[in-house]
Amino acid sequence: MIRLVVRYTARVVGEAYRCLVAYGQLWLYLPAEPPRPSPPHPLERVRPDIPLTPAERALEQQLLDLDPRS
Repeated sequence: MIRLVVRYTARVVGEAYRCLVAYGQLWLYLPAEPPRPSPPHPLERVRPDIPLTPAERALEQQLLDLDPRS
């Protein structure tokens, strides 16, 4: 009786191990090519014909102050 329980327990543990290995292989799938970056949203582009608001000018000045090349 004990051998039977041990045998079934070993089969269940072995099958659970194989299932976890298969799940891990699915989880770690890496595609052959990296995905292409999406194009920028049209509303995120700066239009040269519209002047910046005071808040946008202040943000631009803060960003320019962070740039070590300027």
